[in-house]
Amino acid sequence: MHRYRILLSARQLLVVVLVTSAVVLASVALSADSWPGSRPQVYASSDGAHRFTTRPPQLATWSGKSHGILLSLAPDGSETALWNRELVNIPVIAFVGNDGKYVVTFDTWARLGYEHALVIYDRQGVVVVDYDLEALLSADEIASSVVHTVSARRWLQGATIAFDNGGRDIVIRLQWGKRIRVALATGKTETVQ
Repeated sequence: MHRYRILLSARQLLVVVLVTSAVVLASVALSADSWPGSRPQVYASSDGAHRFTTRPPQLATWSGKSHGILLSLAPDGSETALWNRELVNIPVIAFVGNDGKYVVTFDTWARLGYEHALVIYDRQGVVVVDYDLEALLSADEIASSVVHTVSARRWLQGATIAFDNGGRDIVIRLQWGKRIRVALATGKTETVQ
């Protein structure tokens, strides 16, 4: 049996570590974009009075449009459908206002940070606005502050999102400190300090 003794200089060891790290990071980035098939999702208003359910298309892995239903929940547990319609995409996350007037969805399943980055639906399920990421962030912000992977621009990574101004606005505070206020009735956006 032969025994080998491996002696590496500090420089050679650094090269091995860097190459190993690059391989590990590359595999993480690729696996981060591995999307399972989309599933039905349920979102509730913070007071529990409204529930929004999305159902992706049948036999779809990640493309197409979901179906959305907004329900009003009475104290006795009975439900009333406020609207029931096809959505513009398969949303990744949604927020429901306590008054049930607005549903705000973010991103598209397996296409984070591209089309349908922010969509607002009114009380009848009509689209108020449908923004792609370029309508919300500058090209410089997208290039320098948004995490990019093989097929996603993860603009909401580390962000906080909340209704504000009595439920008339939604505010998105991005990881790098930028805050975007969106008026729900009009879709008008402004950057706030």
